[in-house]
Amino acid sequence: MLKQKILVTAALPYINNVPHMGHIVGSHLPADIFYRYCRAKGYDAIFVGGSDEHGTPSAVAAKELGLHPQQLVDKLHNIHKKVYERLNIDYTNYSRTSNLSHHKTVQDFFNVINENGYVSKGSMRMYFCENDNMFLPDRFVVGTCPKCGYESANADQCESCASVLAPDELVDPHCKSCEATPIMKESEHLYIRLDRLAESLDKWIEGNKGTWRSQVYGEAKKWIREGLRERSITRDLEWGVKVPSEALENKVFYVWFDAPIGYMTFTREIGEDVFDEYWRDPESKIFHFLGKDNIPFHTVFWPGMLIAHGGFNLPLNVVGSNYLNFEGQKFSKSKGVGVFCYNLLDSDIDIDVLRSYLTTVIPETKESDFKWGEFRTITNNELIGKLGNLFNRTLNMIWKNFGGQLNYSTLSDLNGIDNHLIEAIKTEPLSIGDLFFGVEFREAYRRIMQYASEGNVYLHKTAPWNLIKEGREEEAKKSLYLALSLCRSLAIVSSPILPESMQRLWTDQLNLRGSLSTPGIWDEATQISIPSDHTINKPEPLYARIDDKRLEELEKHLSKPHSLEELVK
Repeated sequence: MLKQKILVTAALPYINNVPHMGHIVGSHLPADIFYRYCRAKGYDAIFVGGSDEHGTPSAVAAKELGLHPQQLVDKLHNIHKKVYERLNIDYTNYSRTSNLSHHKTVQDFFNVINENGYVSKGSMRMYFCENDNMFLPDRFVVGTCPKCGYESANADQCESCASVLAPDELVDPHCKSCEATPIMKESEHLYIRLDRLAESLDKWIEGNKGTWRSQVYGEAKKWIREGLRERSITRDLEWGVKVPSEALENKVFYVWFDAPIGYMTFTREIGEDVFDEYWRDPESKIFHFLGKDNIPFHTVFWPGMLIAHGGFNLPLNVVGSNYLNFEGQKFSKSKGVGVFCYNLLDSDIDIDVLRSYLTTVIPETKESDFKWGEFRTITNNELIGKLGNLFNRTLNMIWKNFGGQLNYSTLSDLNGIDNHLIEAIKTEPLSIGDLFFGVEFREAYRRIMQYASEGNVYLHKTAPWNLIKEGREEEAKKSLYLALSLCRSLAIVSSPILPESMQRLWTDQLNLRGSLSTPGIWDEATQISIPSDHTINKPEPLYARIDDKRLEELEKHLSKPHSLEELVK
């Protein structure tokens, strides 16, 4: 039987700064957890992403720093890559859109949808700065959002309410470079005919209603109800993928036409055969992970492009998250409000401890908050108090009382308490796996901690320390053997969230062979099969408790803002 093929993507981050924790929990972390589960389950999964280096954000930032955009993105791409590696985000390929291979992929993609009749030409009224003598791309213009009143909205989309704006809708617009008020001027552009794709898109959206989160479905249907119009796919900008047309040689593709095609480019960079398997084989499934502001583009604009092209798979699930706030406020690097990922590169924080907490605040269906006090409580009470406690108690009793070797695997004379734990081992990994695949990561984390609590309750009820004192060693061995089997199972099911510490536990303490990244290892989580002569190694605590002093150190270091000038000098 062929393995299920699953392509996982995380939204391409704009390379005009470095990410904060809101970006991590919005796409990179949930995508990584999902990918790790799929691989452990035995699916033929790959995980791609990369730096979104074109468009106005990079051009604006580079201009303000007196750099060429390529100089800026070279530095920032390297920082982004290091940040994701530090967070153990296990990309199969993390690439970049400035690669020439990507330019060719975008141009070839455009040529096909143009030949298929889904591209039109027309003039657009655009902002033009008479002071700078140039047409202003969307992010060179800021003003007040007509929908929510946010005063720093960009010309194409409001960051606050996520509304997509037409070029002339912004209230009180001004040039971001010189603050002058721009005029409106005609400029010739290319458009994708979303109006002709509306019926096909609506049918596809309805087909995914039962799979998508409600806010994702609702946002997509909102666009459909309001009526789809032609949408510009070119911009007056030097930095980007050039339009393959002599008549429009001074234009580049709009970043939201260019960027999602990156998912294809980055898959193709792994291999042409890999590209065909994941993008053309109808049995392959695609999962996009992204933040709230990217939902309209991944449910309407990008799938519209795919339908217009034809011959490629559409995503099965568009996993859109809401926003993460910081202690009740929006993240703001200028105000020093938030947790900024660049600081991770020289921090001694335990990344699995951070991943553990971040999983509990993934804003799956509503906005959530990063809170330092909560970070400490969950680490001490959940990660250490439940999961770490079970590992320490079980392994220490085996090590101290039996020299690390139980010499037991017969499972005879089982009572009701034993059978309850055995049933949990046989069934709970399946339930947790279903939650991972259903992208319910917070609930999966809760169930993992509940699963660990089953082991702590079992030890409390069977009290193997008393059985040893009473000379009932075989009963004590039975209890500890089942608890050890649960520890083995927990290491597997926790590994998508806690990859580093669970591998360390697996190898250094449980003394088990192989890697928790081995495809198909998930099925072993339901098995009770540790050999009777198996010997564990000396146990050590996996995590350190967080006290007031440690919390203050982490907060001070990780909340330190950095200017873009500092990062690229």
